[in-house]
Amino acid sequence: MTKRKYRVRDPIHGLIELSEDEVKLINTKAFQRLRRIRQLAMTFLVYPGAVHTRFDHSIGVMHIVGRICSRLKELGSNDVNDRDVKLMRFAALVHDIGHGPFSHVSEDLLEKYARDQSGIGATREKIHEQITVDIIETDPEVRSILDDDEREFVVRLIKEKDMRDWRRNVISSELDADKMDYLLRDSYFAGVKYGQYDLEQIIESCRIDTDRNTTSLVMSSAGIYALEQLLLARYHMTQQVYWHKVSLISNQMIIRGITLAIDGGNSDMKELYQYDKNNKENFIQRYLNYHDEKVIDVLRHCEEEKACEIFNRLYHRQLFKKVAELPLKEVEDARSLPRLLEMADSQKQQWEQKIAHYLEIDAADVIVHKRQIRNPDYGSRGKILNPESIEILDEKHDVLRRIGYYASELSFVRPPGDDASLETVQVYASPDGWNPSKKQKTPSELEADIQNILCSV
Repeated sequence: MTKRKYRVRDPIHGLIELSEDEVKLINTKAFQRLRRIRQLAMTFLVYPGAVHTRFDHSIGVMHIVGRICSRLKELGSNDVNDRDVKLMRFAALVHDIGHGPFSHVSEDLLEKYARDQSGIGATREKIHEQITVDIIETDPEVRSILDDDEREFVVRLIKEKDMRDWRRNVISSELDADKMDYLLRDSYFAGVKYGQYDLEQIIESCRIDTDRNTTSLVMSSAGIYALEQLLLARYHMTQQVYWHKVSLISNQMIIRGITLAIDGGNSDMKELYQYDKNNKENFIQRYLNYHDEKVIDVLRHCEEEKACEIFNRLYHRQLFKKVAELPLKEVEDARSLPRLLEMADSQKQQWEQKIAHYLEIDAADVIVHKRQIRNPDYGSRGKILNPESIEILDEKHDVLRRIGYYASELSFVRPPGDDASLETVQVYASPDGWNPSKKQKTPSELEADIQNILCSV
């Protein structure tokens, strides 16, 4: 295995060993920028400790990848060789290097303002992965560390989603090192216990399946309870941290403020979010100059009045308030439900204008947002295997099974339901200039009126 002579102390994994080339990658300007991109955007407004960054997360993912590879090697797998392990650690290290300011919050904006909209729908929430590939391929510092063959290998692991290979699975799948790190890390820094699970047993239970002319990462049946812990951790962290109302509102305020700035002609934000795949090098050079604090500073002092106001609100934690919520399972009008499910931009704008008129405030101060609830279900036992799904190796009978097979043993597994029924539409509004008493209504009555606006055809 590659000799590692450097070490860094991490609050989640303890001492992490690094090779000389890994240190070189970490010391590139592109990677150092991740120190200034928070993992959970502005979730620190409700969980004050959640100020950790993509920088430490990326090093943690690399460490877990190394541990999984070491375990697979201990099991005597002929599929694990030193060169692949070295390059998998590189891929883990740079897998998030393309994230924009505020991490995943930038995805909607990159999608909306990309110069070439072809294929955008199919790659939703994954534009940062294409930007990651562009950085690996064009950044001079990265190119000086990784040769052509190494860059090609790393790019394949990050980009090729249909690649049925255990190496790809370790980097990106339903059972990847990324999730294994961010759940523990986000939970630790948020100061909650929801994200904890038995990482040691998960790594101990990793196996490589080679029975179908391909290789894939699977989980030994001995680890199904640790796996259930991980899946529960993901579900509970989503419900309690990632979708905390303050987190959701601040995310939507960031998107609204940047959108208003771009539509108002702000050149700084336009050059940041107007992804141009035909002019990658120039875009990347500009993109790498931006991070959370720079965007906040630019927009707090920009000429676009409403964008400036929203970002000053964020800066001083004067957030919009949730004024209404409409669970879609409660919508009885069959004509309204399709529009609420689709949530097209033009329809959102119409609702926001109508609600703003009702509240007697500016339409820019109203945000309609559909929160999609993650249903923790793993599909029926007869469902066709998906390359991204988790598979369980029953070592006693030497057969692969879907996790649904173990439904009788795992309290968390349940039959598939109607995901749409778990979605909810929320309405946020600036608290300035209105209150329920202004309308001579109780908060419940006011919420009912807004729900009627959302359901109006």
